[in-house]
Amino acid sequence: MDIMLKEVGIDGLYVTASGRLDLDNAVVYGAKIKDFIEDSPEQITNVTLDFSEITFISSFGLKVILELYKQLNGQKGVLKLKNVSEQLKNSFVIVGFDKFLLFE
Repeated sequence: MDIMLKEVGIDGLYVTASGRLDLDNAVVYGAKIKDFIEDSPEQITNVTLDFSEITFISSFGLKVILELYKQLNGQKGVLKLKNVSEQLKNSFVIVGFDKFLLFE
């Protein structure tokens, strides 16, 4: 899985990745994002996850997204998911994530 993190403005992060967010990849994906947020000299409060090249998300991938949401929400931040396919969006809807996640 290729993961790219790009700072946007003083408090934003834009994340692109390709492939599957399954058990192995989700661990790396979540860790890279959390490390970037924690190591940033400025407080990161706005994170956009670009799902245009994500082909699958497992329950563990959903867990990683939920943990990231909780972390940002605790800092009064915002988590947005961008370019989510209908198939993947259905996974978020089934587990109720559409009630609190922002989709673009």
